Amino acid sequence: MTYDEALNWIHGATRIGARDGFARIERVLELAGDPHKRLKFVHVAGTNGKGSTATMTANILTRAGYKTGLFISPYVVDFRERIQLCGQLIPRDELASAVETLKPVFEQVKAEIAECTEFEVVTVIGLWWFAKMGCDFVVLECGIGGLNDKTNVIPSPEVAAIASISFDHVAILGSTLREIASQKAGIIKPGCSAALYCDLTDEALAAIMERCSEAGVVPNIPDKNAPTDVSISGEGCDFTYKGRRWHVPLIGRHQIYNALTVIAVCEELRKRGFAISDDDIAEGIAGTSFVGRCEILRREPLCIIDGAHNIDGAQSLCGVIDEVMKGRHVTVVMGMLEDKDYRESITMIASRAAKFIAVTPDSYRSLPAEKTAEIARAVCSDVIVSDKPADGAALALETAGKDDVIIACGSLYMIGEVKERILG
Repeated sequence: MTYDEALNWIHGATRIGARDGFARIERVLELAGDPHKRLKFVHVAGTNGKGSTATMTANILTRAGYKTGLFISPYVVDFRERIQLCGQLIPRDELASAVETLKPVFEQVKAEIAECTEFEVVTVIGLWWFAKMGCDFVVLECGIGGLNDKTNVIPSPEVAAIASISFDHVAILGSTLREIASQKAGIIKPGCSAALYCDLTDEALAAIMERCSEAGVVPNIPDKNAPTDVSISGEGCDFTYKGRRWHVPLIGRHQIYNALTVIAVCEELRKRGFAISDDDIAEGIAGTSFVGRCEILRREPLCIIDGAHNIDGAQSLCGVIDEVMKGRHVTVVMGMLEDKDYRESITMIASRAAKFIAVTPDSYRSLPAEKTAEIARAVCSDVIVSDKPADGAALALETAGKDDVIIACGSLYMIGEVKERILG
């Protein structure tokens, strides 16, 4: 089986049945030798920031000498971003071999129970490959939620980490922050440790603390006011915390809070006997790059891509614009999905743009560019419809001065296309 054949087979899996229990994935894993029972995990849930949190954590564990797998979703440019080992994408031939090996197992479960969803397929492939490669740790990012997310098929993790929580996927997770937080907190299980984001709302924190109490877990919650001498720029964030100077190469105050969560994760791992030095933590954080999250692609003009696809993500991006790009001419290229709370996100970001280019992401759930533009026109005087994300990026580059800022944001379904155009 070739890599392209494997990828086509994965993408051909159904997307129906994502929330109907663990019977299929448990049976597949059983037939595959229960790889998840041979691994140690840091499990990460949250609305925004879980990808950054997971990537920083994996970086640290790798620098500490542990063979570390990283499972994230979605990918931005290359599907193999979803399954990584010690900072390297799964090799194409390894992915093809994994699919070829596991395909009969998936077919058997389809005959016995029902067809596995695409996310179940990718999760099993990742777990199977990590076990095959003899990983010491796997940093596992949830897809949607936590309690009913298919990654929660794993046994109790070493540490459950909860990132920022806000409104997203409300039709699935609930219409209140308490309901959403209860779903995210479902990854906290008896026997694990927990590390929580330092800026949770009272409502979300109450729901998580309730879950911690049920599981007999005392969470590590950093003090968000503890960092001092904070500096935020286009180069990232610098701050003093617990007697040490830290550098986060990711942009935005929220990345400081994500780093505090990661430090708390490492503190909990050390309590459990794992060898992780302060230098490992600092160097792991400082060496982190993350595709599509306030990622700088070029400097003249300054081009940034960010998957700000919901209100919390839009607020974080607006914080970056206000703190780092104040006084500069900002061109925004933006496309959203129709099943998100798009109106407020578009309004917040468009109000900070000197020029706004509306595009349509490549997804069946896309919000048409003209509708995005209609919302933006209420707060921005210079709004253009370009439809295709790559064309919107090209237009922004053509009209921007070298001291201007271009921000491409919204759905992750458009970020990869825009990245390729800007770099190309």
